[in-house]
Amino acid sequence: MRQSRLPLRLASRRSRLARIQAQTVGQMLSSCYPDLDVQYVWIESDGDQQIHRPLDRDGKGLFTGTLEQALVERQADVAVHSLKDVSIASAKGLTIAAVPQREVVHDCFIARGPASFEELPAGSIVGTASPRRAAQLRRLRTDLRIEPIRGNVETRLRKVLDMEEYDATILAAAGLSRLGLHKHLKNAVPTELILPAPGQGALAIQSRSDDHVTLMRCMPLNQAAVAEAVHAERRIVEALGGDCHSPIAVLAEPLEWNGQPGTRIRARVLSLSGAVCVTSDQRGPATQISRLVDKVLAQLMESGAATLLAHS
Repeated sequence: MRQSRLPLRLASRRSRLARIQAQTVGQMLSSCYPDLDVQYVWIESDGDQQIHRPLDRDGKGLFTGTLEQALVERQADVAVHSLKDVSIASAKGLTIAAVPQREVVHDCFIARGPASFEELPAGSIVGTASPRRAAQLRRLRTDLRIEPIRGNVETRLRKVLDMEEYDATILAAAGLSRLGLHKHLKNAVPTELILPAPGQGALAIQSRSDDHVTLMRCMPLNQAAVAEAVHAERRIVEALGGDCHSPIAVLAEPLEWNGQPGTRIRARVLSLSGAVCVTSDQRGPATQISRLVDKVLAQLMESGAATLLAHS
């Protein structure tokens, strides 16, 4: 098929992290298609405009909805999101065209002095906007005060390290790495303590499902194994009736299985208080990831995950 001469309009939020992520994807496209004219469409999302609005009312859709509308209205051809922010149910007429190589998936502990949760004094204030992180934190330390925090990565760092509004926070290592804030990566939080959000560390390249030219252009950027893993994570959340703001943690990661490529899927469903937690940990051949998802769901359902979420 002859390559289209049409430019590719790439939409992104205006925040520094979002711009870096969008430009990274733009560079990937330019590497694949040296003659392609990549044009950026910078958009301020509802979440960026409504900085004091609690995220628990509308979830991460505040950050992705405006970009998705730009795709629907044909103001852009692709949108780049942090995959963990993308609604589980795709907007009508849109699809995830590609998932590039995933960054590290764990979180990092940020504080003035202490290097871990264990070192925080009782009563310390930990800021997070994530019910998933908050529930897992409360499960680890019932004596901490977990409070909402808003703002981009740099703002949250200032609120803890400079303004001292909070004693600590947790940030995704992927975002810190992409921003070049490598000095804050030293206190990694093991996934055994805080299991990440579905899709954490991955980017989603979204387009219209009927835009075949753009879908073909994005195809070389897709990492099949990564895409399969994150879609498995999202399938679990969807089957549980949750969304990207539910207290659900899921991670599908590669491992060796009897000398062959394998997959491990861990999932946690928690009450908002963290007092109740149901879990599943399944391992098997990478070729049977769909079966592993079914096993995880069966175990979670049997343990009462649906009832737990209904009361969250």
